[in-house]
Amino acid sequence: MQDLKELWKTFKTKFTDTGLAKGAFSAPGRVNLIGEHTDYNEGFVLPMAIEKKIIMLGQLRNDRLVQVFDLGYKAEAKFSLDKLIPLRKNTWANYLMGVVDEIQKAGYILQGANLIFKSNIPKGAGLSSSAALEVVTALTMAKLNSLKIEPVKMARLCQQAENNFVGVACGIMDQYVSRLGEKGHVLFIDCRTDNYELTPFRDSSYQIVICDSKIRRGLIDSEYNKRREECKRATEFFADRLNHKVQTLRDVTIEEFKQYQEYLPETIARRARHVISENHRVQTSRKALEAGDYVTFGQLMIESHQSLKVDYEVSCKELDLLVDLALKQDGVLGARMTGAGFRGCTVNLLKREYVNIFKKTIQKEYKKITGITPDIYVTIPADGAKVLELR
Repeated sequence: MQDLKELWKTFKTKFTDTGLAKGAFSAPGRVNLIGEHTDYNEGFVLPMAIEKKIIMLGQLRNDRLVQVFDLGYKAEAKFSLDKLIPLRKNTWANYLMGVVDEIQKAGYILQGANLIFKSNIPKGAGLSSSAALEVVTALTMAKLNSLKIEPVKMARLCQQAENNFVGVACGIMDQYVSRLGEKGHVLFIDCRTDNYELTPFRDSSYQIVICDSKIRRGLIDSEYNKRREECKRATEFFADRLNHKVQTLRDVTIEEFKQYQEYLPETIARRARHVISENHRVQTSRKALEAGDYVTFGQLMIESHQSLKVDYEVSCKELDLLVDLALKQDGVLGARMTGAGFRGCTVNLLKREYVNIFKKTIQKEYKKITGITPDIYVTIPADGAKVLELR
């Protein structure tokens, strides 16, 4: 990533100095370590912020106009704070417009601004570049306008922007971890209450390695909606039979599932088994991390992948291949697909001294079979959004 001095030089070539407040801000992407398809079932997730991020530079203007330049794609957009309507062209700008729309709807007063941003979060890899863009925009506009928006509130405004303005029914996970992440910690989130807890991941002898399959399939929306529907059917089944309140599959224990599974249609039973067992795995994973038991944590990652592949059926042959190749390597404790599925990345837990040989072997073997060279990112749990400088 370019240093700030270079970015400010670029900023000066794009915009005239208004003499008003200016600053530089960043927000990271994220990887989910365990807890997939549990969020919309009001369950538990365990993501972390990664060292890939978006840096945004901004300066206030004397009017109501916002001008944005995306340095990566050499794309620009302009919009008025008084007329926020989703764009059909340059749809990336809708993430920024949605955020300023939600901030204004919450009663805060904004001025226009000149903005540039640069990202090294891979697009379409399931590492949440969109949430990082929302969060960095919210932080930039809040700080430049001297607004006091609590971090949790800011994350929620960003989620609402994606739900209401962009039109994506995402949960809170991505925005939470991009805003609230802390170096050396993963974020345990209860998706029913939105309560979160930072859990230490400090042992420097272990490393998280992300492998990007480079597969970008478009299956995801229709299958995602189908899974939500299947979970709803399973929830209704248990709500009728159990003598306690069942709002979502989060309310069903593994024992209760086992007792009734034979009465469910086979596909619905498998979907429910994944969500119920995955919630249990997240909670056990968190305890394992707190105890410094990385071996157990790795084993739970492997079980999670198997469940996503067999019971939830959201993996694909390339993700399965990356997991299989990883599990044959020395020093690998865990490997699983991460994200919604059918494409994107796997996440792996490794002993640090094996990372270099792991990268070389995976790239070679995956390319030999698929013809594709995967991108591999080594990361530690990173900080959430922050102010880099304020002038």
